[in-house]
Formats: sequence, C-alpha cells, structure tokens
Amino acid sequence: MPLTVQLRAAKLPGIIGHIAVHYWFVIKKNSGADRWEVWQYPEKSECSWGHLHKNLMAINAGVGQGDSWVEAVWHDERAQILATAIENSPATYPDQNHYRYWPGPNSNTYVQWILSQVNSSIGLSPQGLGKDYHGLCYFKKTGPMTHFSTPLLGFKIIWPKRFELHLLTFSIILELQPLKISLPLTPANKPLGPNTTKHSRH
Repeated sequence: MPLTVQLRAAKLPGIIGHIAVHYWFVIKKNSGADRWEVWQYPEKSECSWGHLHKNLMAINAGVGQGDSWVEAVWHDERAQILATAIENSPATYPDQNHYRYWPGPNSNTYVQWILSQVNSSIGLSPQGLGKDYHGLCYFKKTGPMTHFSTPLLGFKIIWPKRFELHLLTFSIILELQPLKISLPLTPANKPLGPNTTKHSRH
C-alpha cells in the first residue's frame, strides 16, 4: 500500500457538535494504519504522551455524533513529510501535557500545529475550534504564509490562496482558488460529495 495521510473530522458530541468538529490524522502504510490525535483525557491508550494518543480509537470512528469523513489526503513525498512530522510529534509537540476546550490548546490546536510545521497550504475549517490557539502572542512568517495570533485577535495570510481573520479564536476564512467564504458558528456538515473533499499532493 502506498503511503498516504488522511485528515479526518467528525462532529463533537452534544449541542456544540452542530458548530464544531474534532480533527485527527490517519497514516496508512504497508504495515497498517495509525490514528493520531489529541484527546481531552491524558494517558488513555497504550501509546499515549500526555494528551497525545496513537490509536485511541478505530481510524474512522466518530467521537459521539455520527460518522467521520475525510477532509484531505496527501500522497507521495508530501505524505512522507507529513507522516514524519506526525510520528515525531511525541517529542516535538509543545502542548501534549496541556488541554483546554477553549480557547485551546485542544485537539484542533495539535492538528493545525502539524500542518503549520510542514507549511501545508491546507488549513482547518472555522468549525475546528481551537485551531488558531498559540498562547498569548504568536507571529510567524514562512514563505507565502504570515500568521499573527492572540486569544483576542489574529490573522493568517497564505498568499495568494487564503486569508483568515480570527476573533476570539473564531475564524472567518476567504479562499480564492476556488472562491469560497467560510464563517464560524455555522453548521458543521459532512462533505456531500467528492467535489467537497480536498485532495492534495502539495
């Protein structure tokens, strides 16, 4: 089986699941498939590093409100780069021993942190609450990406594809290729077909 990495999502349980999702990664290779995520409870599986877990649940299992779905897939060299970052994250992720539902760090903070480490052009949706938590103040400029973040206000620009404005860590996202506007506090829905799922080699 060629190496692939999936970004999966599922609605959170309870009322919050109507506007918020939980993200995680699945690494698929010849030896099998592994699920990587941050969970609210620490040390819950045989492979746990604080709140960071490998194979806490089945790779496609939801988290209490329906099935999961695939948001993005990486192949070839980009999959290898991403898989390496994920598999090294027990030694590199700075918040594995800290968890807060809001503003973060939470499960979506971890997933977005991994994507940022590999300079991915794919980002989480506004329903990924906590994705933009970086502590009291954060600034990073790498290649086409400029990112400034505080718990109150922030922005991210991935030129010329994506612009984000963050208010209280909630995101308003403008994508230009193709044109799309995503707003926070809107229903979190499973993609309706193949055209709504992002697939990337970049």
